[in-house]
Amino acid sequence: MRYMKMKRVIGLFALLAVVVVAGFGYADNFPSQEEIASAEKTGQLLHNELFAALIQEFNETTPENVAEGKQAISLIFNNSNRDIRLIGIFPPLQGGFNNLPSDSFERRSMVRALQGQETTSVERVGDRWYYRRSAPLSNTFHQNCVLCHTNFTDQFFTQTHNDGQWVGALTMRVPIERD
Repeated sequence: MRYMKMKRVIGLFALLAVVVVAGFGYADNFPSQEEIASAEKTGQLLHNELFAALIQEFNETTPENVAEGKQAISLIFNNSNRDIRLIGIFPPLQGGFNNLPSDSFERRSMVRALQGQETTSVERVGDRWYYRRSAPLSNTFHQNCVLCHTNFTDQFFTQTHNDGQWVGALTMRVPIERD
């Protein structure tokens, strides 16, 4: 009887070891081109949705409701959501430490964004693979930007930056679904 229990315990440990090893091996395997292509499509849809939300917020924000507009957009780009982030190094994007680049992808993206260039990458974060993308943002992305970003005024442009200056990036992280 005791022998049977021991055999079951050993069997369960062996099964668990196989599952764990198979799981780690699965995470180590680079995603297929089809899996990446699907994540890229999802990333493009996400990009379009986020820019649509930004444009909608800009179109609805007026001098009378700037505080509410700032709060509404900050709820979309909540810094606890690591899948969509606004990053920047110029106020108010830097907003303390929350909007500063937080990993190597975001640091690379910030350098490229300040030159007006997008960045894409396929990376493993923890035990998941992600398609990552960043899109550069200009201080003149929309005429209503200056309602919330008061430092993007004529004085800001003439003293520190040119009109159309690249100031940050929208970063997106899409989990790659594995077959």
